[in-house]
Parts: sequence; structure tokens; C-alpha cells
Amino acid sequence: MIEVTEKMFEAAYLGFDKLRTENSNEKISDFKKHPLIVQHEIYKYDILNEAKSQLLLNTWKESDLGSGRILSCVKNAINININNLMDWRKKDDFKKLQANKENEKLLFDFFKTKIEDENAFNQFFEIGFLYQLIAYLFFIKNPQKYMPISQEQVDKIFNSLDIDFKTSHYCSWENYLEYNGIIKQFRKLLSLSFQNVSLLDAHSFLWIYGLQFETDDEKVKTNQVISIKKQKIKDSPAEYPKPELEIYQPKITIDIECLPENENEIDYLDNHRKSMEIGDLAEKIVLESEIMFLKTHCPKLAEKVRLVSNNPKLGFDILSFETDGKQKQIEVKAISENKNSKSFLISRNEYLKSMTYSNYYVYCVSECNSQNPRILRIKNPNFENSDEFKIQPITYKITFD
Repeated sequence: MIEVTEKMFEAAYLGFDKLRTENSNEKISDFKKHPLIVQHEIYKYDILNEAKSQLLLNTWKESDLGSGRILSCVKNAINININNLMDWRKKDDFKKLQANKENEKLLFDFFKTKIEDENAFNQFFEIGFLYQLIAYLFFIKNPQKYMPISQEQVDKIFNSLDIDFKTSHYCSWENYLEYNGIIKQFRKLLSLSFQNVSLLDAHSFLWIYGLQFETDDEKVKTNQVISIKKQKIKDSPAEYPKPELEIYQPKITIDIECLPENENEIDYLDNHRKSMEIGDLAEKIVLESEIMFLKTHCPKLAEKVRLVSNNPKLGFDILSFETDGKQKQIEVKAISENKNSKSFLISRNEYLKSMTYSNYYVYCVSECNSQNPRILRIKNPNFENSDEFKIQPITYKITFD
């Protein structure tokens, strides 16, 4: 085990403290309230809390294995908007993981501590997970023992403190244990001056210390920008050289002469009304189909089938059941088909609920107005799988002050 000496710690603390900008002499006892932590690193606690809430670990059951639900929960814990603890490419690596029983059992056993951490680490590595992804999974499982990692920055920090240890290109259980062991030593030394220092606090301490390691190019660029801004204040506009303008390429315009004289207006209200009617008809077709099926096999369950589309917060239209009594959440979509593909619109809430519920279905109903409407059933759809589904943005929400 590499020993962190007091000299190493003092060097880190001096580098950390010199980044302070305020001149307050107030003694800080709680490290989490340190101005630098509040300014730069407090978001990590938000990431951790959000990851745990998305993981829904207490709701996991062994009966979920192979359903895709466990994988979706872990994906949600990774794909947090504010999550910069992993490179986005590592997140994409996880998206490629198949939602089969074997992979979900590994995740289940890991987060439920039914497997040794070393064994789990090695299995993640064999699957093809990179160091950052593995470390992040360990971090959200147990932040009292394990920290996230960014190898290049970690190596810069350790090297500047004369800590003879590298993480880049050394993804292994032994390397990860050593890395966390070094951070634990910094935590112990920080605890001599501050109260309630967590392992994540020590990680943040080192990370803030590492902010000073800008590249020379970055420093030159920053200084140039500052110098230009100062010079603009001093100089008059007349003394300033005119900037060279880029060639302006105008956006496309409409040729008024080519517009048709009498173009029929689109009745959007009528189109919306017709769409609603077809949607209602599709729900009725599915509802009757589910009831009829269950009446044949499980009459008591047929009585419990409910249409719940009047509550859009649920994210599905019909509550039904499998023949074994397991609940089904059914979202109904009226679709039209062409030779090559089928498509439908889905709300953000429906999209999220498809990854939350344990037995989510999309029933695609075509030929609603015919004597024999067709129903295509998609169970637990993985909309993020680009091999199965193509997602296109249709509308955008614009917010401004």
C-alpha cells in the first residue's frame, strides 16, 4: 500500500487553499461548507442522490431478471443529465449491454451484495466495461468505500504530489483498491482539521487541487482573452481595427411568385379530433381484446382490467394482467403501416415509464376501422436500442426569460 506522507498532504492542501478567492478569516469546521467545495464540487452529492433514486434498488426482485427492468434502472442511474463523472462514450458502452438474464443477474448480485466485489469487478471488465464505468457503478453502490475515477486527471494529481502510482491503462481490482486506499488516507488527514469528512469530500479535495493543472495552451488562451477585454476598455472604438467579416450566406427565402394562388387551409382542429377518435377506438379495441382473452382463461382477472387513459401521469392506457396474475401496463398506439416501417408518437412521460414499470407493453393497433383490426404487442420495449427502434425529435420545448 502506498503511504501518503504529511509532506504530500501539506503540498496538496497548499495548492487547494491557494484557489480560495475570499479573504474571510472565519474558521470552517464542516468540510462540506468550505467555499471551494460549495463552488466546485457540491454537485457530486446531487449526482449520487439522483443516481440512488433512479436505481430503485429496494424494488428489485429476482423475478425481474431477464425482463430488462434492472438494466433500465441502472441506465437511468448512469444517464443523469448532470453526470460528468463519466465520459459520455462510457455511458454509450453500457447502452449496448443486452437485457438478458445473465447480465441482469450480475447487476442484481452486485448491487444486492450477493457476489464479492472483486468478482464483480472482474466480470464487468470481461464484459468490456471501461475503468470509469466500473468505478462509477462501485461509487453509486457504496460511496463510503469506492470513488469514481478519471484516470488522466488522477495521474496528473498524484504525479504532482510525488505519489508513485498510475491508473491510466491499469484497469484492475488491485489498482482500483490502491486508488481508493490513497483517497482514504487523504480523508484521514483532512479529518484532523475538519469535521464530518467523507470519502467523497477527500475525492473533491484532490479534484479541486487538480484544477490548477491547466495546459500551457489553455493558460495562454485565457490570458489573451483577459488582455483583449482590458484593452477594449482602454482603447476608443476609433483606435480599434475593424474585424474581418465572414462572408454572409443568407438563409433560404420563399419565392412569392411560385406560391399557389388558392391553397387549401389545413383544419388542425379537425385533424386533432379525428386523431383522438382513432386513438379512443384503438383503446376500446385493446380493452375488449384483453377482457375477452382473460374471460376465457382467468375470469376473475378479467374483472380487474381497467381503462386508465384519463390519468396521463401513469404513462399507460390500460391496466391488465398476465394469466399468472402479473400486472401489465399497456400503452395503446393507433398506427398506420407502410411496406418498410411502422411508427408512433410517444410522450416523454410514456418513454420514462416504459423504463420504470416491470411489465410495460406497447400495443400498436392498425386498421382500426376495419372488421379485423390488427394488434402488434411489444413487451418491455428498449427504445434506446438503435437496432430495434429509431427515435426522431418531432417537437421541442423552448424556455427563455
